This record gives sequence, structure tokens and C-alpha cells, in this order.
Amino acid sequence: MNKENSTLSPLTISLHWLVGLTMIGVIVIGYYMVYWDVGPLYPIHKALGVLALFIILPRVIWRLKKGFPAPASDYPKHEHHLSVIVHWLLLLGTLALPISGMLYSGFGGYGINIFGFELVTRNELNGEVIAFNETIYYSAKLSHSWIAYILTGALVLHIVGAIKHHVVDQDNTLRRMLGYKGI
Repeated sequence: MNKENSTLSPLTISLHWLVGLTMIGVIVIGYYMVYWDVGPLYPIHKALGVLALFIILPRVIWRLKKGFPAPASDYPKHEHHLSVIVHWLLLLGTLALPISGMLYSGFGGYGINIFGFELVTRNELNGEVIAFNETIYYSAKLSHSWIAYILTGALVLHIVGAIKHHVVDQDNTLRRMLGYKGI
């Protein structure tokens, strides 16, 4: 493989890690607040999810414009196909998760507030939250949950794959995503 295909641009590397770590953080907060019923985390989760779009959108545009990086080595066909599926799930999932969350919260009447800046007002009557549109709310709520589970699975496969490439295959996949030059 030639050198131009073995290194990644600083923008590609930066967007990868910014989006990856942000999404892992938002997903962990999401699971924690739901499974342990920690209500005060909801506004933080929602605000971070909306703000994540500011780094997700440039990454999606960049990836669609530049395409996915060439594999660091030759792999069996089934591994390559799995890699393509996982990368598309990651790309689409990171975009769909915050959008479905915004639809869920906004149309559900819960509002969308980013650390004091109100994007969508809360819809209450006598202290009870009233959905603006129950059909969109329920669909978005269900979608948000399923996308979170699918994205979590794709993230696990992605991380396991990176470790496999580094430890078993001993190729440059992980090193180039960490920005090592001259590989």
C-alpha cells in the first residue's frame, strides 16, 4: 500500500475522535440516567446531544465527500463487508441518534434547552407535560432507543475490530487513526 493511503489527514483523525468520544459519553449518560432513573442528567444529556450535532454534521459531510479510508491491509472478504456495514452504522447512527432525541424531546413536550438557551419550549398544563404530536413523539422515542442500542453494538464491534487489527493482525489501522506518521 502506498504512503498516501496509509496516513490520514489531521481533520479526519480529529473528527473521528471528537465524535467517537462525544457519542460514547452521551450514550453512557443516556444509559445511566434511564437505567438508574437519574432525572437531573436528562437536561445535560439533551444539551450535549444537540451540541454533538455541531461536530457530527461536519464529520458526515467530510466522510461523504472523502469516502471511507482504504483498509490498512488486505482482509478476508467477510471482514471487509462487516467493516463497511459497521462504518455505515456508525456514520448514520451518530447522525440519527441526536436527531431522534430532539424529535422525541421536542414533540413530546419536554422542550429542548441547551444550558439555558431554549430551542423548544416545554409544553405543560398544570405541571403535566403535554406532547405537541404524540405520533411523532412515540415514533421518535422508540427510534431513539433502538438507534442507541444499534449504535452501541456498532461501537463495540468497531473497538473490538481496532484492537483485533492492532493485536492479532498487527497492522497499521489503529496507529494511523492515532496519527502516527510514516507507517
